[in-house]
Amino acid sequence: MKALLDLFWQICLLRRTPAHVPTMPWFVAAVIAANLTCSALLSTALNAEIPLLTVLTSIVVGQTTTAGLAWLLLNFSGRADRFLTTITALFGCDLIITACFALLVPVAGLLGAAGNALLLLGFLIWSVAVAGFILHRALEVRLGAGIAIGLGVSLASVMLGQLAIGG
Repeated sequence: MKALLDLFWQICLLRRTPAHVPTMPWFVAAVIAANLTCSALLSTALNAEIPLLTVLTSIVVGQTTTAGLAWLLLNFSGRADRFLTTITALFGCDLIITACFALLVPVAGLLGAAGNALLLLGFLIWSVAVAGFILHRALEVRLGAGIAIGLGVSLASVMLGQLAIGG
């Protein structure tokens, strides 16, 4: 388990390729479920007024959008065999980034509104950079193109997740 966490952490730091992520179906499902759980816990902790079903709907639609767009991109580029590796890396790294953000939420209250915004912006940039790095490796495109694609996938996922809940 420690080796897997270290692998995801190293990918989050852009030091290791996502090609070594395990792709056993049970592992992929466990990573997706853990990401869903961690994201839902963080979302409800940040805003307890939003019903849990609404939070879960938004997250599941976002995850489905991410997976669907990754599948389309990989298929169109002739690299469909990398799908499980790519989504496992995307969701595993998102889990690590979300957990890191969750650890800093108590500190964020001390930073004030500007500090909170800066912290959130930093994590958003990190998240897009990691997704871009993973897509850059999976699609075999330049890093800048991977980051642009990662930004597009992230925006589409958030927008469709919000649209699904009427936001």
